[in-house]
Amino acid sequence: MFRFFRQIRQRLLAGNRFSKYLLYAVGEVLLVVIGILIAFQVDNWNEFRKTHNQDTEFLNNLKVELTVDLTALTERRSEYQSINDNIKNTIALFDRGSPALTSDEHREIVAALSRFQIFSPIDKNVNRNDLVIAQGTIDRIDKELNRQFLTYLQETQEINAAITKLGETLQQLEILQVHPNVDYNQIDPSAPKVDFDFMEIYKNRGVRNALQRSFGYRRGYIEELTVKIEQADKLIALIDTKLPGSN
Repeated sequence: MFRFFRQIRQRLLAGNRFSKYLLYAVGEVLLVVIGILIAFQVDNWNEFRKTHNQDTEFLNNLKVELTVDLTALTERRSEYQSINDNIKNTIALFDRGSPALTSDEHREIVAALSRFQIFSPIDKNVNRNDLVIAQGTIDRIDKELNRQFLTYLQETQEINAAITKLGETLQQLEILQVHPNVDYNQIDPSAPKVDFDFMEIYKNRGVRNALQRSFGYRRGYIEELTVKIEQADKLIALIDTKLPGSN
């Protein structure tokens, strides 16, 4: 190829046709420039395709993570609502003003006392995405998605920290108010897991108040879980609009 162009240049110079040679030279330069631009464009396209594939993989992983979060949040909310329903029924027994219990009522109080301190947060491991977030990947993909996701992470960490402290408070309440009045049994499978002298608990305002505090803390967390579920739903919907084939 280069030999062919060199022969053309030699013939033009030998024929003393300088104007045609100049025109040829300009054309040759244009061909070189066009070749460089094409190569540059191909390189850019390959880089874009690579980045696009990486972004798609990241968004798919993020969607899976949020879907897992959504399932865990929904299950936790249902579990905590069930516990609070049980505690509400137990407090109603206290308020009834009679120490006589049916077997079902006895089981309700046993369940409420045995699950008294269940108040642990959902630990979210965000280490897998921390580096990518720091590098601005989500912000480059979509600024609104980045804003919503960072808010989601920040609120999750803040809520978990608060709930951990509340859980520690409930554990102290259990130690001070419940333990002195009940007999736990985790060794004998045939025995009740928790047994108690209802008259002692019935007369102990501290146990009733501890149940009230447990109910109130857990109710607040249920409200926070509802917000987190809504946030996760919105994030998944927003991610879907950024994935290939969404239009």
